Amino acid sequence: MSKKKSYMKNNNIIKEGFFDNLLRIFRVFPQLKNNKNIKKDIQSLNRKVASLEKMMNDEMKTYGSNKKIKLTKFKLKDFIKGV
Repeated sequence: MSKKKSYMKNNNIIKEGFFDNLLRIFRVFPQLKNNKNIKKDIQSLNRKVASLEKMMNDEMKTYGSNKKIKLTKFKLKDFIKGV
């Protein structure tokens, strides 16, 4: 079977993603980067990511794997261009 070439750009594959929508909002409204509630929610998101990471590592231990899963934490500059 021959391989087909994909002419879709990588940017268009995840065009309707959650974080792309957030980035688009912050580009239109740059004053949101100074909002304390947004910063607090990003910290909350990072706590949830840490909790998920811990849960996944505990589950991996039950399967007998020694591999650790490390998820990256989010920063405000991940969502706002030019910070």
